[in-house]
Amino acid sequence: RRRLLLLRMPFPGGLWRRLLCCRRGFTLLRRGYGEAGDEAEEEEEDDDDDEAEAEEEGGEEAFELRGQAPALQVSLTQPYWASNSSSERSLAVAEEMCSLIPEKKCRQVQEDLDPIMKGWLQREVRGGRKAPWWRPRKYWFVLTQESLDCYSGCEVGAQCLGSLVLTSLCSVLWPDKQTYKETGYWGVTVFGRKHCYRLYTEHLNEAVHWVCALQKVIISQAPVQTPTQLFMSDLEKNQGSHEVLDQIYHNNPILRYTAGPIYAPLLPFPYGVGESAEVNGHSYATLRDEAVKLFHSLQQLEGVREPTRLMQGVLQTCLDLPPLVDEIYCQLVKQTTEPPAPGAPADLRYWQLLACMSCTFQPSPSIQGYLQLHLQRTENRFPGSEMARYGRFVQEALCKTQGPERVLSLEEIARLIGPQEVACPSKVTCHVAVASHMAAQER
Repeated sequence: RRRLLLLRMPFPGGLWRRLLCCRRGFTLLRRGYGEAGDEAEEEEEDDDDDEAEAEEEGGEEAFELRGQAPALQVSLTQPYWASNSSSERSLAVAEEMCSLIPEKKCRQVQEDLDPIMKGWLQREVRGGRKAPWWRPRKYWFVLTQESLDCYSGCEVGAQCLGSLVLTSLCSVLWPDKQTYKETGYWGVTVFGRKHCYRLYTEHLNEAVHWVCALQKVIISQAPVQTPTQLFMSDLEKNQGSHEVLDQIYHNNPILRYTAGPIYAPLLPFPYGVGESAEVNGHSYATLRDEAVKLFHSLQQLEGVREPTRLMQGVLQTCLDLPPLVDEIYCQLVKQTTEPPAPGAPADLRYWQLLACMSCTFQPSPSIQGYLQLHLQRTENRFPGSEMARYGRFVQEALCKTQGPERVLSLEEIARLIGPQEVACPSKVTCHVAVASHMAAQER
């Protein structure tokens, strides 16, 4: 059993204070400053003691508190996560936390490090309320094949203050004259997944060398594939087996309808590309941010009464930012797969926008194969339904659409998204399905 020693220390005013020190604490101190040869023996003794206590007390740890009062017996038990299923194995809390939260350690400059490029650079540091302007600070930067590391100094043992992992989605901005006129420095901006490094130097040649080295490292990285792309490959390989396809859709929620928001695009987009861009009088954020915003706009279609203007806004965004066309097709396929109520008005809104997209934009070959598989699967599961009718229309429209020339007008979208009420000569209201290839003539 582990004993606790009770120590008394005098304090001013005649007060006494008790300090409890565990024997394990003294053991750790002795390991840190004692002889190295005794460490193995002490560890073996502690392990034997722990095993004996676990066997004797059923996994409990006990110790006594001794003082002037009678001894107090205290026992500690290790909590476990409760499992609903008897087949699941329970893990101790300490073991689970160690596996989920790895210990982070600050790296230091190493002598044997073989970097691609290194040197002193100014890094942008924003001020607070008293100093809202930016002020540069000099740091030591080291570029390796995997990351761009920032150190407090160039000496061996300097602390690593940050690291930007470089992938194929990272991007670099070249130095511009406008920044040099405003600050007197040539800027180099590196965009990562979560962070952005804005670096500055007084020499243009040095800035160009850093940009070229960073771009070379980024190009050499393996292409990043999103989960949606990986599952698209699996669907293509197993398109001949309906049971396997149903199993893939069932086991991967990312391929199915979701009522909540998404926090990342379904397709890979370079970080920082399109930042604060203005196209045709419209201001846009980065492609990744715009993709997430568009998904929120698609979800709003379920509740709006007049969806034509919202659909036209989605088409306009795709016209201004062509890389988002494939993303919107993937989002529409996702929202029309396993919806809560197939064929309901909220579900048909997505099919109507898909019809408008097929009349305006042509997806890439890989996305078109994914779309064709989805349309065929819908036809097989819901033959003769409104969804199957839209699916056939989309297939016909994709064969005729050449490319985006303009955005459909509000009247064209209204005639395209479904049946319209037409006043017949006999003054009887009838429902007529209006398609995009039809024309109206007044007599």
